[in-house]
Amino acid sequence: MKYQNGVGLMEVIVAMLILGIAVLGFALLQYKSLSMGEQALRKIEAVSIARNLSDRMYFNRDGAYKGVSSTDTSKCLNTYCTADEFALKDIADVTKLAKSKNMTVAVLTCPDTKNLRNCIYIAWDETTPSQSNSDAAACTEADKFKYKSGAHCIVVEAF
Repeated sequence: MKYQNGVGLMEVIVAMLILGIAVLGFALLQYKSLSMGEQALRKIEAVSIARNLSDRMYFNRDGAYKGVSSTDTSKCLNTYCTADEFALKDIADVTKLAKSKNMTVAVLTCPDTKNLRNCIYIAWDETTPSQSNSDAAACTEADKFKYKSGAHCIVVEAF
C-alpha cells in the first residue's frame, strides 16, 4: 500500500474541480432565469400599457392617434374637447405611464396590412418603437411584420 501515497488527494482535487464546474453551471442557470423573468415582467407591463391605449382608441374612434405626441394631460378634464384633442390627452397619459416604466410608445400604421390599421408599439431598453429595415434598434421591419432579432418590444394591433 505504500506505492499509493497521494492518490486519494488527487481524486479529491478532481472531484472538487468537477463540483466547482457544476456549481458555476447552476449559478449561470439562475442568472439566466432571473434575466428571462425580468423580460417576461416587462412584456406583461408593455401589454397592459398597449391594452390601455387600445381601449382608449376604441372608445374614441374619431380621434387621430397616429403620429401624434403630447405632454399636456390636463386638457379635456374640465372643458369640452374634440376627438383629436382627446386623442392628444390619451397619448400624453399613456406616454407618461410608459415613461414611468422606462418604456416608449408609438402608434404607427401596421406593416403588411391592406386595411391600414394602427399598431401600438411599446419598446424598452435600447429598442425604439419604430419600423425600419436598416435601423438595428427598430422594433420591426418596415415592409413586413417581423420582429427584429433581439428587439425588446411588443406590438398590438388596434381597431
